[in-house]
Amino acid sequence: MVASLALICTWVGPAYASEDVDTVSVADVERALAGVRAGLVEDAAASSRTDDAVAVLDVGGSTATVPRDASEGVKLAVGDAVVGISLPAAEGGEAGVSLESGAVAYPSDNGVANTVVPFSDGVQMLTTIASSKAPERFAYGIDVPVGGSVMLVEDGSAVVADRDGITVLTTNVPWAVDANGAAVPTRYEVDGTQLVQVVEHTARDVAYPVVADPTYWWGGKTWIPANKVSISQTASILYALIPGFVGPVALYNVGLGLCNQAGKGIWVYWTWAGDIWCTGP
Repeated sequence: MVASLALICTWVGPAYASEDVDTVSVADVERALAGVRAGLVEDAAASSRTDDAVAVLDVGGSTATVPRDASEGVKLAVGDAVVGISLPAAEGGEAGVSLESGAVAYPSDNGVANTVVPFSDGVQMLTTIASSKAPERFAYGIDVPVGGSVMLVEDGSAVVADRDGITVLTTNVPWAVDANGAAVPTRYEVDGTQLVQVVEHTARDVAYPVVADPTYWWGGKTWIPANKVSISQTASILYALIPGFVGPVALYNVGLGLCNQAGKGIWVYWTWAGDIWCTGP
């Protein structure tokens, strides 16, 4: 199983630039991310490096490998399951550079720069869009398990499932913001085994750079209807979904009642590292 995750927003005034700038430097990326609202950018976990990878993170049996060459894509592995995710617009990207934060940035001369943040349960992939000349569609090619698929979820997020329909990777609901913190309309589309983030930044007045994000984590999520939001009923559902699930004790700290304050049901998330949490609708 795998899952996804995560996010960015806010600041006052553009970090750099003019509409004619195609070069996106490491400094440009750092300034753009520094202006994002706290809590949206994941905290990178400590990682090692190899001759071919800027960052290799191994946590609880799951491994994330972030390459020096952006065209090679990111590799996520849990046990025998390996999923590769290509980076959008990688053809104009330079070699990956490790930032002080632990994230890996790929400066470019095509108006779009990728940043990868490896964290304990997956990877966050941030796109810095420098000007209105940049594209609006950013395709993440996913090497799905044999017989598997990429699917959209009702809340706007996406999952990667194996041939049996078991979720191996999950994403967050997509978001995009401009340099002033204003939301930019965005959504996911699926094209075969590609997850495409559409960022509608050219048809409106936005302050560049725009930052957009899908987050991928090993794990999954499921919607629990309001009439089943209880420790015992939720545990029974997770027993069927998560191999080796040890509930219901693991659920006591999730705060099911708080998540279901609206009385509409809850989303329950889990990762292979053993984390379980919930949110309301």
